[in-house]
Amino acid sequence: MKTISLFITFVFFFAYGSSFAQIEKSNWDKDKVAEEEAYTIGTQAYLYYTAPFMLYQVVFSGQNLPFFEYKNGVPFNVWTKVSEISNTKNTRNQMPNVNTLYASAWFDVRTEPVVLEIPAVGDRYYSVAMMDAYMNNFKIIGSRTAGPFGGTYLICSEDFNGVVPDGMEKITSPTPLIWAVQRVAPEYINETEINECREIQSKINITPLSQFGNPNYDMMTYNSRLNLGVPDISKEPLKFFEIANEFVNINPPPSADEGIISIFSRLGLGTGRIFKSENLSEPQKKGLLRGMEAGKEMINAYVQKDHNLYNGWVIPPKDGGNYGTNYLLRAAYTMERIGALSPDEAMYLTVYNDIDGKLFDGADNYKIHFKKEELPEVYAFWSVTLYDYPSVMLYDNEINRYQMGPQIQDMKYNSDGSLDIYIQHKKPADNNITGNWLPSPEGRFLMTLRFYNPKPVMFSLDKHLTPLPGVIKTN
Repeated sequence: MKTISLFITFVFFFAYGSSFAQIEKSNWDKDKVAEEEAYTIGTQAYLYYTAPFMLYQVVFSGQNLPFFEYKNGVPFNVWTKVSEISNTKNTRNQMPNVNTLYASAWFDVRTEPVVLEIPAVGDRYYSVAMMDAYMNNFKIIGSRTAGPFGGTYLICSEDFNGVVPDGMEKITSPTPLIWAVQRVAPEYINETEINECREIQSKINITPLSQFGNPNYDMMTYNSRLNLGVPDISKEPLKFFEIANEFVNINPPPSADEGIISIFSRLGLGTGRIFKSENLSEPQKKGLLRGMEAGKEMINAYVQKDHNLYNGWVIPPKDGGNYGTNYLLRAAYTMERIGALSPDEAMYLTVYNDIDGKLFDGADNYKIHFKKEELPEVYAFWSVTLYDYPSVMLYDNEINRYQMGPQIQDMKYNSDGSLDIYIQHKKPADNNITGNWLPSPEGRFLMTLRFYNPKPVMFSLDKHLTPLPGVIKTN
């Protein structure tokens, strides 16, 4: 029987297989082959390196551009704090949250660990999210994970083998450079609550281990900065790969990336390599530039496609914030909402059109009606924030209101426990509903629904099993 099978295989190969295996004449020369190889590899390399490059941009801007009292930026291991709720006057970020005070720092544990101190916070929402150099949330310390009591943490690299001081909890980072973002939320958006949040902010400290307890420690002179060049690639696009590859060399990628990194080595990219675009041939440069453009198109298409729509809302993928080998998703999230929390900490749903599929227009009036049983189920709080489109910035309005949700003291529920949110450009004629008014611009806009510390039932939104009302046009 085995002999017959081998004979059939032998006959099949000579009858049919040779037609697949034969080499046909090609019109491509070696330069065309080099260009197409660089194009193919370059497209995937652009997707892969987008997050490291943009995270380096965050490092560079924080360490070189003025930030309030820091005229020349700040070094590693120093918090930059925004001690106001984001508004149209104090933020230049796209799609900012208007729920929490923010602070940001880059921890550097290449030469020694750092100590993170968090005070007792009480019942309010807070989080300190730590992201590796590939934008994965590897650790979130906050009200969900650590409770209200605070703590002292030793943040170290994977090769640290020293003694962990008493009273400290060890946290190991996958990469030596870490982006930390802290959020502290007022119960209501008022000055008394915001002052309490500022007090908490002032007590969240970061100190290199060797300087912990040193009264003479000077954070501005002790800590270093990183300079891989100005991340402006407008005139030299291939500088993107030079800078991003250096950043990757400082932050070795996870073992799961070894396969794709080995492919990148065909162009001189990868761990342990110094990439210089001048070492490429002209066809390779041409192909790599084409690959960058193709990568951008892939990211833009991914961001703009419908994904999972539920009554108009875009339901986010569950692996946002921890991307594994999904480099396209990681690149898209980096472009759209860099530094986003993972879904177990916060969920972000965006809507561009009403429930009938028509894009929002400030000439129309809209309403979101939550039945009592449809109100978002969260352990912390939720909000609906409105942004101008296409700028994706906050809309400057007469009452300085950018969101609606439990943090707005004027918001009122209906007698049956339901809730109506009114979205329109002009102030409502009925003064009884102005507390529930979310002002919109005259033109296009979008909205984001945020759930902080969502309850398990909210993770069924992707299967459309949890109630979620759409936005209704009312005029």
